[in-house]
Amino acid sequence: MKHENITLSFPEDLNALLHLRIARRGISKYVAEAVRKALEEDKKKTVRDLEAAYEAANQDLDRLKAIEEWSSLDQSEEADNWEWKDE
Repeated sequence: MKHENITLSFPEDLNALLHLRIARRGISKYVAEAVRKALEEDKKKTVRDLEAAYEAANQDLDRLKAIEEWSSLDQSEEADNWEWKDE
């Protein structure tokens, strides 16, 4: 896998803790794994939030009624026989 060098800044206390726990040559791998894990968690949270929003929308009776009303317009004979009128 191709790697790209970047520069990161950490608060001094976090940097000191990182160097206490991780060997200097292992810091890039450790940070990359932590970022990957955080991004996966963010993605899962986004999916959960979207699923909750869809579920709430599907239980919104006013929304469902409006969809039904608009759908009935699509099924009318007038929907197939309209034309633009030039003014």
